[in-house]
Amino acid sequence: MKVTVEDVSTVKKKLHIQVLPDAIAIERKKALADVAKKAKIPGFRPGKAPKNVVERHYATEIDSEVMNKLISDSYLQALKESDLSPVDMPNITNISPLETNAPLNFTAGVEVRPKIDLGSYEGGEVQDSPGTATDDELSQTIERLREMYANLAPVEGQALDKGHTAIIDFEGFQDGKSIEGAKAQDHHLAIGEGTLIPGFEEQIAGMNKGETREISVTFPEDYNNKDLAGKDAKFTVTLKEIKKKVLPELNDEFAKDIGNHATVDELKTRIKEDIEIRKKNEQSSAQREELLGKLVDAHTFDVPQGMVDRELTAMARHQLTRMARQGIDVQKAFDMAKFKQEHLDLAVKRVKGTLILDLIADKEKIEVSDAEVNAAMAAMARSAGKKLEEVKQYYASQEGGMDNLRASLVEEKTLSLLLSKAKKV
Repeated sequence: MKVTVEDVSTVKKKLHIQVLPDAIAIERKKALADVAKKAKIPGFRPGKAPKNVVERHYATEIDSEVMNKLISDSYLQALKESDLSPVDMPNITNISPLETNAPLNFTAGVEVRPKIDLGSYEGGEVQDSPGTATDDELSQTIERLREMYANLAPVEGQALDKGHTAIIDFEGFQDGKSIEGAKAQDHHLAIGEGTLIPGFEEQIAGMNKGETREISVTFPEDYNNKDLAGKDAKFTVTLKEIKKKVLPELNDEFAKDIGNHATVDELKTRIKEDIEIRKKNEQSSAQREELLGKLVDAHTFDVPQGMVDRELTAMARHQLTRMARQGIDVQKAFDMAKFKQEHLDLAVKRVKGTLILDLIADKEKIEVSDAEVNAAMAAMARSAGKKLEEVKQYYASQEGGMDNLRASLVEEKTLSLLLSKAKKV
């Protein structure tokens, strides 16, 4: 076999591969013997036909098997001889026909990991600030808890106003026809929070219980349903009841109700600890991003387009999942081409970060054990309220799922090492 490597760029190579006639003849002999064992040819018992007859009847099948085997084996051997590590499947072109006593020639286009001149990666500086909980943060958290546990009490003798919760039936119309999905009964609308179309709340303010009112609105230009974006509509609204939030008193009884805390002071202590843990985690995450960003900025190299494309696809998939969970019609609201264009630079930075961390992990001999992988999946299961076996099955069902999980854990472990050696300023 002969191999010539053409450098298209630092991350793109073309392997011009030639398989010699002797190797082709050996592979053809193997393929012929394999086909002959199961060949069914009229006039002969299965597997007993002469090989020249088998070759005549199964020429196309034999050629296909020989071609596939030769290309696959010689490509892998060429990678080994050329010391190349592709990051994606090859693009096979320029395949010559199989001819007697003639070599097989083909070209394999591949993208490879760039050769990175790794600079210093220890002792980087990251911002560090105390993660103590302030009195304001403590008060705000307690108020949010009181809001969460608030009751809605009926309001009598008052018109609908800001701070009230309206219990309404409504239906939207456009050109006299009902709008699909714009109808609800017993809808709870908190007045002043702006959760519906602009102008909706303002036009029902002042209504009294039992009153029905027709209002006119214009859907925003960026409304997620493009068929309605920028269009005018009318809504018929019936106010069935007016309610108002009644917050629970901050006392020991409240502390017991929301977490079995004995006293308000015990509740405050727990909240303070939770805030500081959250701050510490957020700071650690920010420091990792800062450290990785500085490493990326300090190293200049090309990145394989295939890796960037896969990162963009993964980012888009995450965005689509998030939008779907929010009830957004992704078919109408998501533009894949626009998303990829807007996030291209970020995807390139992420790929560069991955390549640098992989190199550092190799140098530092950082590995992740099976026990660590299982522990990570167990943590995911607890966080998502699922069984460990469900998480395992998910990763097993994804192409390269377990390998990708292990790689991400190696990255995290590598970043943790770098952060432990960084200077906090």
